[in-house]
Amino acid sequence: MATVDSALTVHDLTLAYGETVVMRDLEFQIKHGEIFLVIGGSGCGKSTLLKHLIGIEPVPRGKVQYGEEDVNDVVTSEQIAQKLGVLYQSGALWGDLTIAENVALPLSYHTDLSERDIADLVAFKLSLVGLSGFETFYPYEISGGMKKRAGLARAMILDPEILFFDEPSAGLDPISSKHLDDLIREIRDCFGTTIVIVTHELASIFSIGDRALFLDAETQRALDIGKPTWLRDHSKPKVREFLTRGGGHEPKV
Repeated sequence: MATVDSALTVHDLTLAYGETVVMRDLEFQIKHGEIFLVIGGSGCGKSTLLKHLIGIEPVPRGKVQYGEEDVNDVVTSEQIAQKLGVLYQSGALWGDLTIAENVALPLSYHTDLSERDIADLVAFKLSLVGLSGFETFYPYEISGGMKKRAGLARAMILDPEILFFDEPSAGLDPISSKHLDDLIREIRDCFGTTIVIVTHELASIFSIGDRALFLDAETQRALDIGKPTWLRDHSKPKVREFLTRGGGHEPKV
């Protein structure tokens, strides 16, 4: 079960949509301060796992624990939620709110801070992601990469212990994707934040991942877990094929 250096522990977890099982018997721990990747082909359950980890989908079987707290425990679920930050694929910004208003939402909901204090915190978080001066812009007025960064500022606003990313590079050009990878790594290095990323982007996998969990749709199992370079060079053939695009070479980053 959970250990002292474990930020999150998954035990005997089944992923399912109703009666349809997607993945079974998942067992892994995520260490404090690591960048942990969930990888695998389409339909393997990566995004479903993310929903179970953050508690928006109930766990059909098994346990997801933050320390000794169970994500399915209704008594502690709200406390757990405040320890987590989530960046969704689209950024999930409200179109009728300014960037500053979007970032401020968790503070308005979860704290009793004054408007001035909220404004100061929002300005600080936006500066961290390179969006100072864009407080009064609306989502339709900024680029896709800027929307991702605004979503990241909102995910960080409560100083979460763990940040979750669902395909953060989706829809971004290679340069914007690299800048986002660099920002994710800086957040971990500066604040010690534990980061969990669902991704299929090979450049990101090798650039920022400390460890990766490979899910396989065919067997409905996790085939392996380890450092991305170790998985590429020493894991099962299916994992190596995925990490080399079948070509036997690591992508340049």
